[in-house]
Order: sequence, then structure tokens, then C-alpha cells
Amino acid sequence: MSCKKSIAVSACLLGHKVRYDGQHQANLIVVQDLSVLFNIIPVCPEMEIGLGVPREKIELHQQGDDIRLLSTTQPVVDLTARMLAYAQRFVERHLFAGLVLKDKSPSCGVGNCKIWDKHGHMQHHADGIFAATIMRLKPGLPMLQSNELGVESALQSFVQRVNAYAS
Repeated sequence: MSCKKSIAVSACLLGHKVRYDGQHQANLIVVQDLSVLFNIIPVCPEMEIGLGVPREKIELHQQGDDIRLLSTTQPVVDLTARMLAYAQRFVERHLFAGLVLKDKSPSCGVGNCKIWDKHGHMQHHADGIFAATIMRLKPGLPMLQSNELGVESALQSFVQRVNAYAS
């Protein structure tokens, strides 16, 4: 039995062709280094809520005080409730001590997702719906964005925080 901790990782970073364009964003640090240190739980929230590959892009839109996850094609489909429910199920079904997510994704980005207003203007950056929900449900969970994987200090800090996290 393995005593390695588990981390959830965006499946596209593991080389799975699950991105909206049918491609992947395989990252050698994840595939070669983190997979030696931790058990990996692949996650693609967009696939899990029923979006196929390839697919139209989805976007975050500010609607009053709420941020909604919307399809970009007509008719516009609000995917927010599906994503919130999936994130809740993911936390309930998996024991994990850290999360590595694809940056800028409207599902997985942390602090770097574009949010659009009703006029189609980009307003500010925020968290993707899946990531925000996980952070709310598991406060203090070590998280790392894919754009930070090449920063040695960020990577080492993440590894230490995961090993110290009581899952």
C-alpha cells in the first residue's frame, strides 16, 4: 500500500487530450516529477459536466453580484450549477492534499480568468468556478497553477505544503 499523498491535477497537464481544441498541455514537471512524489488524480471538470472534445469555448460573465460560467454559442447555456455540483462531488469522492490546475481556464484558473460584462468587455480577473468552489470547500488546500510549475521556489513550496497538509 502506498503512503504517498494524492494530488488532483488538470488532466490536460497530464497529456490527456481534453482541452476545448482537442489538444493537451502536457507538462513534464507534472508527468515526470510530481507523479513520482504523489498519487495523481486526473480531473477535467469541463469533461465531467458533459462538455465534449472538441467543444466551443466557455467564459465567465459577471451578472449582478454573481459570476456565471456560460457557453459562447447560441443559445447560451449557463453551466454554473453543473460545475458547482461537480466540484462538490469531487471533494466528497476524493481524498487529496493538493491541486495543480491549468491557469487561465474558466473552470480551473486561480486569479487569472477573464470575466466579461454584458457588453462583451473584459472587466477583471478572478477564479474559475471549479477552482473557486474547491477553495471554498477545502480552505488552505495547497494549490499550484500550471504557469507556476517552472518556478522552482513555487514548486518546492507546493510540495512542502502538500506533505504537511492533513487531508
